[in-house]
Amino acid sequence: MIALDRRSSLLVQCVTYLAFSAPIGMLGAGWPQAREIFDASSGSLGVVAGGYGMGRLVTAPLALPILRRWHIRTASTVLGTALSAACVAVALTRSFPMLVAAMTAVGLLTGCLDSMGNRYQSVVRNVGSAGLMFGAYGVGSTLGPAIVATTSWTVGYLAAAALAASAALLASSRAVDWPAALRTAEPPRGDHGKVRVPLRSVVLSLSVFAIYPGIEVLTANWAASYLEGDRGISATVAAWAMSGFWAGITLGRLTLGQVARRGWTIQPARVLTMAGLGVAAVYLAIPVVPAPAAVGLLSLAGVSLAGIFPTLMSTTADRVGVAAAGRMTGWQLLTANVAATSLSIAVGIGVDRTGDAVPALAMAALAVVGLPLLLTSVRVHAAT
Repeated sequence: MIALDRRSSLLVQCVTYLAFSAPIGMLGAGWPQAREIFDASSGSLGVVAGGYGMGRLVTAPLALPILRRWHIRTASTVLGTALSAACVAVALTRSFPMLVAAMTAVGLLTGCLDSMGNRYQSVVRNVGSAGLMFGAYGVGSTLGPAIVATTSWTVGYLAAAALAASAALLASSRAVDWPAALRTAEPPRGDHGKVRVPLRSVVLSLSVFAIYPGIEVLTANWAASYLEGDRGISATVAAWAMSGFWAGITLGRLTLGQVARRGWTIQPARVLTMAGLGVAAVYLAIPVVPAPAAVGLLSLAGVSLAGIFPTLMSTTADRVGVAAAGRMTGWQLLTANVAATSLSIAVGIGVDRTGDAVPALAMAALAVVGLPLLLTSVRVHAAT
């Protein structure tokens, strides 16, 4: 069973993930209106997303170094406060270079928070708690596009700043009971200080972390622009479609958490198999169905993707062993950020040179390539 109260470290992680996901969700959904503020092209989103992604890339593997030096309480409080300031900068600037700089800062800060959250999950090793935590990410990502659609880019990022400040305040409480293993830099490595992980396990693990978070990030950054530019959907409806995508992710991930809270058994292999098949089916359909159906399919895309990332992260030790899980968590997150950043930049170049259909084609191709890798990865188990 999973307990959530004011002393629960899982509650703090859930609120933190909700807070730092909101500005991420706003970026792609709000760009159709924001590009007019900054007098930028549709493809310029690739530059902004690239800056954000590079920030995430730099800080993705930093959980262990951070936790060697500071308690997670202190680190979460400082990072949350800084994230609030960066969101204020995004909201108020009207300079495109300043926007890129501010979003890069958002990437740096959220990368640290995400890295520590994933380290937390590698210690807890519970698919249900992962579902709740990453489900909270979906809540923030759903709220972000909805706020932008109903208000404005400026109001949206000011609201994101308030959420980040609230998360920092909650994290600062000394009443929170953090797992003791987080105070240890790494889990034991064995008698001789060496960890041997089969190359096949490493390659498969990193491959699926490149592909499926890549699909999620491409959808978040580019689906609204695709719907508006290639399918003729209005900017407001496109923003609501993105809210539907994140609502689907939220529903799926919170369902994982609720299943665990009720004491029911979760079979990770079954979750990953069904989710991978669903992702392939939905993303192959989006480019060919009528535009209104494509809007609706984005919600199904979110539901299909929902269980993959938390299940893969919480089963890291199953693939590579307990002793290697801490380091592998950082490498997985680094790989996810490298892939997502590179893909976002590449799609931006493709949109400017080829047209607005590129995002949907890229996501469909990734879904097809990723399916056999995901199905193979569920059969890999480390000898621990």
